[in-house]
Amino acid sequence: MPLTKTGFNFDAYLLNTIGKTRSSNFGYGGVYSRTSGTNSFVTQTNSPRFVIAAESGTTANGHGKVGYFDPIVADISVGASSIDFSKRFRLACLGQIVINSTNSACRIVFSGTGNTTDAPTANANGLTANGIGVEFAVQSSKVQARLIGFNSSFLTPTSYTTLANGISDSTTKFTAFILENVGDGNVNFYAPNCSTVADLIIPPTPILTLSGCPNTNTGNRFFEFQSVNDSVTAPTSTGTNNTVARMQLHSVMLSVG
Repeated sequence: MPLTKTGFNFDAYLLNTIGKTRSSNFGYGGVYSRTSGTNSFVTQTNSPRFVIAAESGTTANGHGKVGYFDPIVADISVGASSIDFSKRFRLACLGQIVINSTNSACRIVFSGTGNTTDAPTANANGLTANGIGVEFAVQSSKVQARLIGFNSSFLTPTSYTTLANGISDSTTKFTAFILENVGDGNVNFYAPNCSTVADLIIPPTPILTLSGCPNTNTGNRFFEFQSVNDSVTAPTSTGTNNTVARMQLHSVMLSVG
């Protein structure tokens, strides 16, 4: 459902604030990271400001990911070992996504592959356990987004859609977005225009909705930010400073209820 309510509330705060703020954090039970391939890297820091960054690197099968155990343990997880998709929760982010290679991707997923297993490659299904996520890839020279889900099996993703006025594949622009788990099997994605400055307001109507997603306490405990390449074919372009697929987020908020 659209994030529309009367009066001041947290939905309004997310829609109007996440695209402007440059520091935030969220609850979790620990952090981990993994990389593979040449020139891949990850960053997760709270000082001097909050940053999550993941770069896929310049070789086939390369990837970088940052993951968190048990996001907001007390609210979404039961026994600190799973994500309960019957809860309504919203992930709001501000940052940059730059993808120069047409066979690479960036993802944010609830129910990732964990701290001992690499992320699925760009040409594989982005989820392997009951969960939800958003995947970014270059389509028609623009970075576009689609929703992905897994509910006993991998669901048919939504079509890719342009992020409002669009991020060209090699342009570093700010984008803000909200990934919402409604709690009834529906997942929504909200995104505004992109900008060269971090001054964005997210429209209250989703631009993507995926149905049939899990709506019970069946997810694993891994919440991940992934940048990935094709498993066999080298990236089609390595861009400037070996930027193949890079996601860098300056503000991340996760809310429940």
